[in-house]
Amino acid sequence: MTIIYGLVLAAMLNACQKYERPDPSKRPEQVPTQIYNEIYDPFSDQGQYWLPRQKAGKNYWLVVDSRSNNNNDDNNSLRNHILAESIIGVTALAVNEGRSETMVWTQDPNSNYSEIIKKTGMSHNGNQSTWELIQYHDNVKKVIEGYILCDVNKQESITAATVAAHVYKSIVVDVKYEDRVKNMGYTMKYDARNKTTADAWSEFKDKCSNNALVMMPTLTGNQRGYAIANKLMMVNYNRQYQNPGGGNNESLIKDVMNWLQPLSPVLGWEQVEEKQFVDLVSKSGNLMVPFDWAWNATIMSANYENNQAGLVKVTNPQFINYDSTKHYTSFLLTDGDNVQWMMNDFNSGDFYNNPLAKDMNISFGLPVANLSMISPFQLDKLIGLQNAKTSLIEYGGGGYYYPDNFGESKNRTELLNAIASKIGIHMRQHRTKVLGLICDQVTSAKSKEAFQAYISKNDELIGIVALQYTPYAGGNGETMWFKNSKGIDIPVITARYSIWNHGGQNMSNEGTPAYIASKINSLAQGNTSTQTLTMVHAWSDFRDIGDSNDPLAENQNGNTRGITPIQWCVRRLDKKVKVVNVEELIWQARMQHNKQQTKEYLSKVF
Repeated sequence: MTIIYGLVLAAMLNACQKYERPDPSKRPEQVPTQIYNEIYDPFSDQGQYWLPRQKAGKNYWLVVDSRSNNNNDDNNSLRNHILAESIIGVTALAVNEGRSETMVWTQDPNSNYSEIIKKTGMSHNGNQSTWELIQYHDNVKKVIEGYILCDVNKQESITAATVAAHVYKSIVVDVKYEDRVKNMGYTMKYDARNKTTADAWSEFKDKCSNNALVMMPTLTGNQRGYAIANKLMMVNYNRQYQNPGGGNNESLIKDVMNWLQPLSPVLGWEQVEEKQFVDLVSKSGNLMVPFDWAWNATIMSANYENNQAGLVKVTNPQFINYDSTKHYTSFLLTDGDNVQWMMNDFNSGDFYNNPLAKDMNISFGLPVANLSMISPFQLDKLIGLQNAKTSLIEYGGGGYYYPDNFGESKNRTELLNAIASKIGIHMRQHRTKVLGLICDQVTSAKSKEAFQAYISKNDELIGIVALQYTPYAGGNGETMWFKNSKGIDIPVITARYSIWNHGGQNMSNEGTPAYIASKINSLAQGNTSTQTLTMVHAWSDFRDIGDSNDPLAENQNGNTRGITPIQWCVRRLDKKVKVVNVEELIWQARMQHNKQQTKEYLSKVF
């Protein structure tokens, strides 16, 4: 049987015929074998979680007309949104403290949210407005001890009031709502009208938990309930909404970052060039979690450690045709670290739900670790919708940070090993084989130090795909090799190209679908097999120009983004180019780099 097996394997590897996996039960007993699809860890708490743990209630109210961030006098306005979020936070805090079993859920037209609330098993008390909740229902009223007064026209007072809310177990009320709330019998517990974010830090630092942080712009309601429920500090980078010129809190945020426990999640986003605040988070050894325009984190995350589910479909290397005459290319959609996108329109016709994806073996990044904690039911849904021809990877390694400067203001080596260990556990439990990382300088010595840490902590990691903050294709397609703890060579493949709309020009390795197709075709004229990773900017819009190969025309007046522009690139590719998902790209690279080692692996794993 050993001779027969060897002949079959050789046929697959050398003649490039379709490979039929031998029956591992017929292998000699002295040769250990594994089934590739069965190599994953069972779900369990191995110390990998970093989000605060929210307890689950037994029943909930659905609050209506409370999602707007428009600062006006409408009933569904920013003022009402802030009030609703504070009700959500105070009731969830009471559940955490064992004082109640009632929570509050925000009405949202997106079906993702309505599906999730049904899966929680909580009973629905009914739909109510904010005013009805705090006036008529004892299971809400009994946990509210008063109100915190803010003034939306003094923007940072909203942040200060949010931080004070958990201290006083009180709802947040704008000055225009004060009389109405007082007439219901509520009393003011704290006046935040003239308070700033710095004041909140000075007064309430010692009363806040330092295991997470919320960072959101001033004139927004989102994520305030989550901050209150978990007794978190909240900050805003810009002191004025959409006005970087109005001053910022960078110095204050540095102090907050150093106060946080290492590897703490920073949930939200801000309105300046992203590197300004992501650098602060990354250098302090914490994890930026893009989660701004989303709702209901309290209930979605409740009891997350016991709701883990979802196994990624993997590409079995036994069924790959290893053809050294081909040039292989993979397309990976960007922004897979963005948790709020996963809750909103990621699963739409532009992106994950585009039927063209399976025909082109497209690869998608998911924030597997973070989504498994913020909304495990949504992660399970997205994984369940995966087409077997596509690849799903862990994108970001636990958030948005730069591995090459991660933790540099603290004990970098210790923190790199800690996050690498945690993300390895997440990946193995969800059967995720590829890690995607965003570096400041992707081929630097510090990036290589980080790559080695991730590889050393996860022997089931088959490879890493890495891009540079700017330009994405700054690694120029270089592949770096590192050994895992078993001595196996693991590749880090950097992005060679990027499909990105740069307006009236293309960059050297970034541009329109037509331009990138020409770059890939030019590379394919060489005699040596190549592996090319092309990033696809999720937010770049293009125009279909049919059979034209004009390198710039697709940039003009387009409204198509996501998966379809990839098809415009693929249809122009030379026959020497084979489009594969990133898992096959990695296995092709491993076979080319070390054929003997890869053949040995394939002799043991089926």
